Amino acid sequence: MAPKILIHEYFSGGGCLDAALPTGLAAEGLAMLQAVLADFQAWGAAKITTTLDHRLSEVSPPAQRVIHLDPKDHDSVLEELAGQCTAALIIAPETDGILARLSGLMESGGARLLGSSPASVAIAGDKWNCHRLFNKAGLPTPDTRFVDVKGALGAAEKIGFPLVIKPVDGVGCEGVNLILDAPSLQMVLEKNWPYGNRLLLQSYIEGDHASASLLVAGHDISCLSLNRQFIEIGSPFSYRGGEVFFPCDKREEALDLAKRAASLVPGLKGYVGVDILITKEGCHIIEINPRLTTAYIGLRRVVNINLAEAIWDAAIRDVLPQKVSLSGRITFRKEDLI
Repeated sequence: MAPKILIHEYFSGGGCLDAALPTGLAAEGLAMLQAVLADFQAWGAAKITTTLDHRLSEVSPPAQRVIHLDPKDHDSVLEELAGQCTAALIIAPETDGILARLSGLMESGGARLLGSSPASVAIAGDKWNCHRLFNKAGLPTPDTRFVDVKGALGAAEKIGFPLVIKPVDGVGCEGVNLILDAPSLQMVLEKNWPYGNRLLLQSYIEGDHASASLLVAGHDISCLSLNRQFIEIGSPFSYRGGEVFFPCDKREEALDLAKRAASLVPGLKGYVGVDILITKEGCHIIEINPRLTTAYIGLRRVVNINLAEAIWDAAIRDVLPQKVSLSGRITFRKEDLI
């Protein structure tokens, strides 16, 4: 009997209680959802259920069952669906513990996760926890301080300007700002800092922003691709898209560093993204994304395997694909998704 799989993307799938859907996040999320659904449809070995925010009623995703969901019923509907499905793939931000909470909701409802455990999501989603893990393991990573708002200026002077300020659990470029001097830091914290009292200060290092797309199965990790990230540096940073794959002379070093970083977090499973900064001197690990990332949209078009099947095999069977190759390079822009 074919397994029943729930595929839920948070922003387009009914997770936003806001009066208006956040256009950029919903569009990016919907693009990832459509890509994943197309791959599961091409695989053809499972019956797929997905959710859509009721305000997106004009969208027709490729799934056997589509639940149009009112955000006020989000958690209760997901809990019910978890009890009806064999497994679930959750695409959601780590911010405010959303991904960890929804992953736990799936497990408590009886669905197996096609992704990382709630505990591993909580570890990877906390950038300060990750930084300490990287440091303890001797992995190269930017100098980082965990401070409260009141202590930010003193810590910044010890790191030196320019530096980067970021939330502890933000996703993507959310809340990430380049700070050139003390007055700029004070301005950001006093006027534009809605992320609570805890924050990270990180030394600014110039280089190429990259991400590694990994598959994790038990203790085994396979590198699918190294991707370039198009990030507009400023206050704030802005993610503009990416390129799969990223040819550079430090490719093997970057991928090895990504695998070493992912191995530090027990419970990671399925598709995992790792952000890396590549400079002339070497590579620096930035963070782990314990979920599907936007690079999936480009990767699926050039990889020689069906990623849906590979995610199922990694998460459920603890099996990784034997031979992975890419047929070329592909660029995707965030504005094209909106």
